[in-house]
Amino acid sequence: MTLSFQCPTCALPLQQHQASQGFYCGNKHHFDRNPQGYWVFTQPQRQKPTGDSRQQIRAKRFLLESGIFEPLVVQLAQIIGEYYQPDMSLLEYECADGFYLRALSAQLAQRHDDLLQWVGVADAENAIFAAAKAQTPGILCLSTSKVLPFSDNSLDLVTVIDKPLKGKELVRVLKDQGVLLLVTLGPRHLWQLKQYVYSDLTEKSQQVNLPSGLTVKSSHPVRFTLDVTGEQALTLLDMTPYAWRATDKMKNAIRTQHFAALEVDFLLVVTQKTAP
Repeated sequence: MTLSFQCPTCALPLQQHQASQGFYCGNKHHFDRNPQGYWVFTQPQRQKPTGDSRQQIRAKRFLLESGIFEPLVVQLAQIIGEYYQPDMSLLEYECADGFYLRALSAQLAQRHDDLLQWVGVADAENAIFAAAKAQTPGILCLSTSKVLPFSDNSLDLVTVIDKPLKGKELVRVLKDQGVLLLVTLGPRHLWQLKQYVYSDLTEKSQQVNLPSGLTVKSSHPVRFTLDVTGEQALTLLDMTPYAWRATDKMKNAIRTQHFAALEVDFLLVVTQKTAP
């Protein structure tokens, strides 16, 4: 590994055991490599359980791997390719089961001979376990999102795909002039499903809040429609932050429908870390 790690407990540099591949710091904090192939940077009592069951994880993976969000993957790969340099490191923040890491590595392998150093972080063990089991490329880490196990200014590029961007931890680990790609839900995302959930639905302008230290370089709307069954629509709804609002009655109504032109609306924002 060429990526630089630091202890999430005391912030000292981490060294790696050659035999066990685990990490340790000068204060004798140890972080082991799970037999499944991911590193555990949390204490057992602090591990955060995921809100997704194994069945939900499988359903989302099956739907995503059908190519349903291919336009988003292609756009992400194109932008990453514009910033590509040999041996660059790319972190997916809260990578879940690693779908986007697998999809992007497959896309970029077609264009570049030098492989990127892929890194994925998740704060739920069943999610990172699923990523490892699916043979997601790169370094997979079970870690809290509030304290990442990477040194200051150590990563070239970070992707945050449909996850809230909170605090300045990602700014800390990003190199000066490093790039953060933020994918957020646009106002029309799954509009036909939102109509079931909200009785007073209105289209609102989109707000993107960034921590200080990041500058917007460009933004790219990614919009397309899907032809999906009611069951597939429910899986898509389950990926949104407002899924909890859907009652059983709403879900049953969606399940019986066929959506021939379900709107998908993402905004891809390219930001760059400003050198102090």
